[in-house]
Amino acid sequence: MIYALLIYTDDAPWVDLPDDEAAERRAQSLPEWHALFEELGKSAPDFAGKELDGSWTAKVVSVRDGERVVTDGPFTETKEVIGGLFLLELPDLDEAIRLAARIPAARHGSIEIRPVLQ
Repeated sequence: MIYALLIYTDDAPWVDLPDDEAAERRAQSLPEWHALFEELGKSAPDFAGKELDGSWTAKVVSVRDGERVVTDGPFTETKEVIGGLFLLELPDLDEAIRLAARIPAARHGSIEIRPVLQ
């Protein structure tokens, strides 16, 4: 089964962060992420993962009354937005849950696990 692990975090603290400070924070967290990538490679050798740019860069497209509407977004009722995702082929949901708990962002955000339809 392929699972999508969607990483939800609050990206508001990063909005006004100077580039050098953002780079330093990222550098500090890299060892944890590298350890995660190593473990993911053992559990799901063909895993894919991507970090998304900040939510403030997003555009939301909808069609209303046959007209395309493009707005800045997303506008959600929560502070947490999708910051990245992993696609993992795993034997079962228990393994997906175990690996989701290893994602560093789970300590200050949350990880949603969804089976991918095939």
